[in-house]
Amino acid sequence: MECDDTSPASSEQEKVVPVGRRPGRRWLWAAVGVLLVLGWQAATVHVNYDDNWTGLFRVGHAARLPDRLAQSTLRNTNPAGYDGQFYRLIARDPFLRSGTAAYLDAPLLRSQRILVPALAWMVALGREDLVDGAYVLVVAAFLFGGVFWLSSLAVADGRQAVLGLLFLIVPASLIAIDTMTVDVALAALTACFAWQVKTGRERWVWVTLAAACLVRETGLLLVVAAVLAAAFQRNFRRAAFLATAAVPALCWYGYLMSALPPSAVSARTIVPRWVVPRPQLGILMRAIDPPRYPNLSPAFQTLAHLFDRVALGATMGAIILGILRLRRTRPATLQATLALYLLSILAMTGKGFWTTPYGYSRPLAPLFVLLLVGDGSSVACCGIAATVVCILVDLRVLTELRIQALHVLRWVTGG
Repeated sequence: MECDDTSPASSEQEKVVPVGRRPGRRWLWAAVGVLLVLGWQAATVHVNYDDNWTGLFRVGHAARLPDRLAQSTLRNTNPAGYDGQFYRLIARDPFLRSGTAAYLDAPLLRSQRILVPALAWMVALGREDLVDGAYVLVVAAFLFGGVFWLSSLAVADGRQAVLGLLFLIVPASLIAIDTMTVDVALAALTACFAWQVKTGRERWVWVTLAAACLVRETGLLLVVAAVLAAAFQRNFRRAAFLATAAVPALCWYGYLMSALPPSAVSARTIVPRWVVPRPQLGILMRAIDPPRYPNLSPAFQTLAHLFDRVALGATMGAIILGILRLRRTRPATLQATLALYLLSILAMTGKGFWTTPYGYSRPLAPLFVLLLVGDGSSVACCGIAATVVCILVDLRVLTELRIQALHVLRWVTGG
């Protein structure tokens, strides 16, 4: 393949595709998706959380909170809560100047993932009483973007814009709706990156990559993939330029080294565990020995084990599907991206990692999105297979929402 080094976008020109004749439909379906999400959240907050939107952050009833938040925060029945509770705290103190680190379970890891909390802080104009609502809106904005960009990709491939709604079945999206986790932002930015690359819209690629790195550390893989693709095409100037997209995140990491207490910064916390793979067969071991649920009746334990195995099997299916797609995926930048996220799974091999899809499916969000994007050929078959694996993982996620859903259903029907 020939390329002209005089133009940064030239190495991608052969994949430029028209975006369709009805771009307004993409906005429409994105709006529909967000309205569905906000409608569900409003209903579950009213019915299950006594109209207290802090319930969405899953704050554990044993979690430590600053005194100023203790009275207004709805506590979850789970003593530990879930990850969204920590990003909620960071959104109130993004520069960690008010002792927030003392309330985080992993201060360096949590505070590295700054983009969503920082955006919530900015939308709230720094006002603490507005941060929770702003955070919910920021998550909704990324859901809107994910649907819009996936819809744009569908239109570019000659498919219907409504397929953008498939972004809502990406496990990280479904989980974020219920727990306010940040991975949905990386999923949306992956869809944006794929759209920019496939349609030759290079102007904002650097911004997308820089933002992905600030969502969470695995966003760096998008930068590495873009740099490698440019280097293999001998467009070294472009490779060097794209490499600088990691600089904002690296600068932020440097700031955290000085802002956090020494006890929170060590070699173990600085280098993510996924950087050094430890080959194991954790996913197979977990499928053979699913987690125990002592609080469930035997019948529900059997059902939970079944859905656990289905979700793990679907995840393995997603990995296999990704491997099969590698040779056909175009352009080269998306091929490199898919390859790197598949390789990253080598680091996710401990049995404990695969305990719940609420945990293991979120780091795999870019993989699920790339599968929904397709490989450039047989787009219908590609989309069906990717949709099936997402739904099968979602089945286990949805079992966690069964009580909420039943309460909402009774409220809607007046029962």
